[in-house]
Amino acid sequence: MTPPAPSISRTDRADYDTFLATARTRTVFAESWWLDLVAPGGWQPNLMRDSKGVTRAAWPLVTRAESAGMVATGAGYTPFLGPQLPDGVPGADRVSSDVGLLDDLAAQLAGHAHVEAACAPELDYWTPLAWHDFTQTTRTTWRIRANRTEGELRASLRTERRRNLASAEGAGLVVSEAGVDELLTACAATFERQGSGVPRAELLGRIATEALERGRGHVLAVHDATGALASAGLFVFDDRLTWNLANGHLDVDGAKGAPTLLQWHAILAAQERGTGFDFEGSMIRPIERFVRGFGGEPHAYSVVRRSSPAWSKVVARKRLVKRLLRR
Repeated sequence: MTPPAPSISRTDRADYDTFLATARTRTVFAESWWLDLVAPGGWQPNLMRDSKGVTRAAWPLVTRAESAGMVATGAGYTPFLGPQLPDGVPGADRVSSDVGLLDDLAAQLAGHAHVEAACAPELDYWTPLAWHDFTQTTRTTWRIRANRTEGELRASLRTERRRNLASAEGAGLVVSEAGVDELLTACAATFERQGSGVPRAELLGRIATEALERGRGHVLAVHDATGALASAGLFVFDDRLTWNLANGHLDVDGAKGAPTLLQWHAILAAQERGTGFDFEGSMIRPIERFVRGFGGEPHAYSVVRRSSPAWSKVVARKRLVKRLLRR
C-alpha cells in the first residue's frame, strides 16, 4: 500500500511562506492559508533547496495516495497552482535560471504516478518539464492591467458590454458589498438553470468567509430598485491581481445587465486597490465572449501533466468501466 502524503513540518511551511512572498509566479491560490482551506492536510510545498539549505523554488500541489502511486494535482476553486519561481529581470539570464529550477523540481516529482497543474501566466517557459515527459496544453485568461482610469476602462469596453452597462445603470441597479449567503444564493440560481447544484458549495462558502475575514477578498452584489438580489460574485486578491473566482445571477425582471454591472464594479474596485484584474478565463464560448467584451488583454497559461504507465493503466480501466456501465 502506498503511504499517505507526509504532513508539512513547521520549518518547511515557514520556508515556503517566506519564499512565496517574493516569487514571480505567486498567486493568492498558492498561499498556505488558501491551500489549508481547499486541501486540509493534503498538500505539499515540494521545496527545492540548494546545497546551503536555501529555498530556491517550490511547486505546491495537492497530493493523495492511489494504488498506482502518489498523485499530485490542483484543487477545487484554485485555478492556478504551478511552480513557484524567484523574481528576476526578464531576459536570457532569468530563463537560464528558470531552466535549472524547473529541471530540479520535475526531478523531485519523478516518483509520482501522476502530476497535473495549471500554471499562472507568469510561468512563460515550460520546456524543461518536457525533458521529464510532461505534456502541455495552452489555455487563455483575460486580464486588465492595473493603474487605468475609469475613462480608459470605459473606452475599452466592446459594444455589447457598453450597452449592457448603460442598461444596468439606467435601470437603477445598485452594487454594494455583500455577504456569503448572497453569493451562494446567486451561484445556486445559475447552476439550477443548468440542472445542477453549486460544485462543493460548502467549500466555496468557507473560502469566501476566510477571504473576507483576512481582507483578501470581497463579495459584491447587485440589487434592483426593490432590493431584490440580481447578481453576486466573489473576488479574491493579493498585492498584484484580483481574480473573479465565482459569481452567479438570478432571473430578475429588468436586470439583464446585472452580471456586466457586477464585473464592472469589481474591476473598478481592483483599480482602487492598485491591482490588475484577472477574469479567471474560461474556454467556454459564451463566457469567453462575455469577459473579452471588457477590453482586457489575453494571457496564455500552461496546463502541464505527466503520467506513469501504471497511472495511465488505472485511468484506462476507469474509462472502460464507465463505458460498460453506460450500456
